[in-house]
Amino acid sequence: MDKRMTGLKKRLGLHTKLLTVKELSEILNVKEKTLYQWAEFGQVPCLKINGSLRFDLNDIENWIRACKRDADSSYNPYNSNQRPRKGGKI
Repeated sequence: MDKRMTGLKKRLGLHTKLLTVKELSEILNVKEKTLYQWAEFGQVPCLKINGSLRFDLNDIENWIRACKRDADSSYNPYNSNQRPRKGGKI
């Protein structure tokens, strides 16, 4: 990469890789069509550059962290308050 592009990236705050739809779909293991739909509805952070959809890797990592849910520690499959299954025992 030449010095002009490096300087431009610094001025714009681009310190990360921009991913294509194909690259991100492989990382997230979802169809490309799904990513286009998520982008259209504003459900995933993205950029449009000359009509091409791109994804900032840092934004995607932060988005994944924000989507993450903690495990519910109150769940106990052996809780005696459960009803017996149909035709059987717990």
